[in-house]
Amino acid sequence: MKKTILVAMLATTIFACSTPSEKTATAETAASTSSCVKEGPDVDLMNKAIKAYSAGDWATWSSCFSDTAKSWHNDDSVGLSVTERVEMFKKQREAFESVDAGTPNYEVVTVATDDKQYEGFKWGHAWVTFVAKTKAGQTMKTRAFAAFAIKDGKLHWEQVIYDAK
Repeated sequence: MKKTILVAMLATTIFACSTPSEKTATAETAASTSSCVKEGPDVDLMNKAIKAYSAGDWATWSSCFSDTAKSWHNDDSVGLSVTERVEMFKKQREAFESVDAGTPNYEVVTVATDDKQYEGFKWGHAWVTFVAKTKAGQTMKTRAFAAFAIKDGKLHWEQVIYDAK
C-alpha cells in the first residue's frame, strides 16, 4: 500500500511539473515575435524628431516622417499632414525664445499581428517634459506623451497628448 501511494505521488509530481508541448510552442512563438526595447535605430529616430522639434528644425523634423504620415495632437479629430503640422508649429513657436526636451524616456514595442494593415509596424512611445521660455520671460513646463507608428525607418503617424494650457 505504501508503494502504491508513493508511486501515485511521484507520478502526480512529475505530471504537475511538466508543460504540455503545445503550450510551450505558443509561448515561444509569442516571445519571438514580441519585444520591447529602449535603444536602437527606432529609438534614435524618435529622439531625432523630438530634438528637432525642440530646436525648431522643421526640415529635420519632417525628414523623420514618411510622405503620407499623419499627426494628431490632443483632441484633433483629423490628422494633419507633416507640412500642415510644421506650419502650425511655426506659428506657435513665434511666442517662444527656446524649447528644451530634456531627457525623454523612450520605448519601442513590436507585437505580432494578423492584421495586414499593421504588418511590419513597431510602436514607439516617448514621455517628455518640455521646458519652454517665452519671449515675455516666462518659463513653462509641459509633460507630453507621444505615440508613433514606425516602419522602414520612418514615422508613419504620431499621436501626442499634453496639457495645452
